[in-house]
Amino acid sequence: MIFHSIRWRILAWNFALLAATASVLLVAFYRHEKQARLQELDLRLRQEMTRGMGAVGEVVPGVVGPRGPAAPMVRPNGKAAPRADNQEQRATKARLALLEIAETGVWIQAVDLAGKPLYRSPNAPEDPALAAQGLAELETDAEEGPARPQDLMVTLPGHRVLLHRPPGRNLVMFGSPIAQLDQALATLAQSLALAGIAVVFVGCGIGWILAGRSLRPIERIAADAEGIAAGDFGRQIDVEDTENELGRLAVVLNDTFGKMNAAREHMARFTADASHELRTPLTVVLSESQGALRQARTPEEYRATLETIKQSALRMKSISDALLELAQGDAGKPITEGPCDLADLADESVALLGRVAQEHGAKLVSQLEGAPVVGDAGRLGRVILNLSINAILHNDAGVTVTVTTGVREGFSELRVADDGRGIAPENLGQIFERFRRVDASRSRHTGGAGLGLAIVKQTVEAHGGTIAVTSEVGKGTVFVVRLPKA
Repeated sequence: MIFHSIRWRILAWNFALLAATASVLLVAFYRHEKQARLQELDLRLRQEMTRGMGAVGEVVPGVVGPRGPAAPMVRPNGKAAPRADNQEQRATKARLALLEIAETGVWIQAVDLAGKPLYRSPNAPEDPALAAQGLAELETDAEEGPARPQDLMVTLPGHRVLLHRPPGRNLVMFGSPIAQLDQALATLAQSLALAGIAVVFVGCGIGWILAGRSLRPIERIAADAEGIAAGDFGRQIDVEDTENELGRLAVVLNDTFGKMNAAREHMARFTADASHELRTPLTVVLSESQGALRQARTPEEYRATLETIKQSALRMKSISDALLELAQGDAGKPITEGPCDLADLADESVALLGRVAQEHGAKLVSQLEGAPVVGDAGRLGRVILNLSINAILHNDAGVTVTVTTGVREGFSELRVADDGRGIAPENLGQIFERFRRVDASRSRHTGGAGLGLAIVKQTVEAHGGTIAVTSEVGKGTVFVVRLPKA
C-alpha cells in the first residue's frame, strides 16, 4: 500500500494540517470581510435615514422623524436647507431631497401598519411582500405606536433594510439592493478558495521536498544496513551529525553491528580453536588405534597404546566439559546460591594441590581469613583451583604461590599471587579470552586448552564480582577476585 511509506504518511498529515489551517483562516477572513461590508452598508443606511426622515415627514403627513415633523432637511453638502414659506414648497424640497437619496442607491418606502403604501421612491422594489416581511420583523401595535422610535437592521430577500418605526401607525424602510454585495462576496469566496487550494498544494510540494531530504539519511542507513546484512561486515553507516536523532541512531547501529561482527568473529575463532583443540587428541586416538590394529603387539605395547588413548580421551573430556560450562554461562544458567566462605574453599584447594606443587618444585602458601559469600561453592572452588594451578604450572620450579582471603573495603576478597615469570604487558589484556595462551608451547606441555581463565572470569561475574590482574615480567603476577560480602 502507498501509505505504508513514511514519506506518504508525512505528506498526508501535512496535507490535512495545511487544509484545516487554511480553511479556518480563510473562513474567518471571509466572515470578517462580509461583516465589515455589511457594517459599512448599515452605517450608510443609518446616515440616509437620519438625513431623510425629516423629508419623509413632509411628504407623508403623520410620519414623525427623529427630530419631529419640523426637523430641517439636510443637503448633500451637509448644510441645512432654509425653511420654506409654505407647506407646498417644503413638500417639493422634501421630494427633491428624497430623490437625491435615491440617486445614491438607497430606496425609501413608507407604509402603514396594514401594509398600505404611503410613499415609495422611484428605485424602491414594488414587491408588496417586502413590506409585509418588514412589518413581521417588528412587534407592531395597530392601536398606538411606540413612545420612542424603533430601528431594526434586517436582511430581506435581495435587500439590506433598516426598519424605522416612528411614533404613530407607520413604518419607514430604508433599503439597498445587495445583489452587487453578494456578487462581490461570491467572487471573494471563490478567490479565497483558489488561494487556499494553491497554498495547500504549494505547502504539500514543499513538504514532499522536505520529507525527502529528511528521510534521505534513513534511506542511506537502510542501504548500509542491507550491505552489512549481505556480508560486508566491515562496512559502517556514515554519520554526518551525531547530535540529531538520526545521527544518534546511526551511532547506535554502528555500535550494534560492530558488536555483532565482533561476536561473529569471536564465534568463528572459538569454533576454529575448539576444532583445533579436539582434533589433536582425536588424531592421537585414531593413529594409536589404527597402529594397534595393523599388526600384533606385545601386551606391554597394547597397554602403552591404551594409556595414550586414555590420556587423549581425558583431554577431550576436559575440553568438552570446559566448553559446556562456558556455554551454560553464556546461556545465563542461574548459579546455585548458598552460604560459603572463600577461606574454607581456599583451604581445600591448597590441600588438593599440595602434591602438584611438590612435583613441580613450587611452594604453596596460604594466608586465610574469613571471607563469607553467597554462591555456588563448587564453581567458586574451581576458580581458586584454576588460579592456583595456573600459577604452579606456568612458572619455573622454585616459584612461591600465595593464596590469601579476607574482607577488604566491604568485599570478600581472594588474592592469588606468585613471584614467577610474570606476563608481558601486550598479553595481559588478552589472558581472559577463550583459547588464549600466553605461552603456547608450555600449554601444550601441561595439556591446557586456554579455557581456564575464561571460565574463572565468567564464574566471578556470574556471582556479581570482579577479577583483576597485575603483572610485571620477572617479578610475578597477582590475581584479585572480589565478591559481594555475605
